[in-house]
Amino acid sequence: MEELKIWMVTADGSREASELETTRKTETEEQLERILTKNPDMLENGLELVGRQTDTAGGPLDLLGVDSEGRLVVFELKRGTLNRDAVAQVIDYASDLAAMDLDSLYRHIAKQSGNLGIQKIDDFAEWYDKNYSDPDHDPDSLMPPRIVLVGLGVDDTTERMVNYLKDGGLDVKLLTFHGFKQDGNTLLARHVEVDSLPEPPPPPPPPPQQRFNELAQSSGVQPLVDAVTRMFMDQSGDRFTRRHAQTRRHFCLDFKWYPQRERNNAAILFIDLDKGGIKVGFQPSAVVLAKSDEFDNLQTEGLEFERDEARTHFDIRGSGDSVFKIPLRSLEEWEAREAQLTALVQKVCVGYDALKEKTREEQSSDAE
Repeated sequence: MEELKIWMVTADGSREASELETTRKTETEEQLERILTKNPDMLENGLELVGRQTDTAGGPLDLLGVDSEGRLVVFELKRGTLNRDAVAQVIDYASDLAAMDLDSLYRHIAKQSGNLGIQKIDDFAEWYDKNYSDPDHDPDSLMPPRIVLVGLGVDDTTERMVNYLKDGGLDVKLLTFHGFKQDGNTLLARHVEVDSLPEPPPPPPPPPQQRFNELAQSSGVQPLVDAVTRMFMDQSGDRFTRRHAQTRRHFCLDFKWYPQRERNNAAILFIDLDKGGIKVGFQPSAVVLAKSDEFDNLQTEGLEFERDEARTHFDIRGSGDSVFKIPLRSLEEWEAREAQLTALVQKVCVGYDALKEKTREEQSSDAE
């Protein structure tokens, strides 16, 4: 077993070199956490810390950050040597965040920010858009979270477990420091990441839009996706902006003018890639904008649809809790349903304009 040693020498070499005392731990875990909060570059270059002692179902996680690539990072700190319990602990924290949908995660991070030396973030979606404005930094790029264990050394069991998890595809690493004592102060030297063999860094994952297009092409539904997308954009004029997850294309409307807004751009419509076809989706907000009775009449008009409970949605004056999905399996099916779906999208856009105008009139009246 090798150990790093440091000696203090005078500039002129007039005195014997004195070996610095090695320490296996900081005074407290809180001390290490405080140091790293003030100096996040000690963890990673370009890291932005957005949470400290952030609540999760498994307990408070030490530090939460967003790396230079726009990815969420969960940090578990130990004042001494990292052990197997730390591995289980940090996976518990990360899994709780990964189980949240994006809107819930945004609200959770914003609510927990502003404490213990962490910047206050009122609107995480807005903050993310501002700091990661590159088109490739879609909000869906934030997840799943990376995992980093930080301590002053690591035991063999923990190193073996982490390497096994990495080989299985989990983005987890160990970051260890060497600690030394000098004149009552603690010196920290950063250790290298644990890797059994040096390997070139993996290529970055393709941006969500590219992955969506590749999947649509490979499954043979690209013409269907293009036809529905064209209709959405034609009906909306310049109202819709597009965002992507791996298997979903979101169509968003700007609600920065809306009181009690949760984010500027709220997903209203979407296209899901589905086995053998696609599903055209209307979020609860779109249902309200188009008037819910229009959707209640779908079945009587012979339009096949699915009605699912929404996990989360942008609440527009009492939005409902149902997501409507209309499956389409071919261009022929699309052509048979195009008029009905076009009429629904038109109603969403008309409802959006009407709500916007009404809100402005109310705000103007209140101001008077």
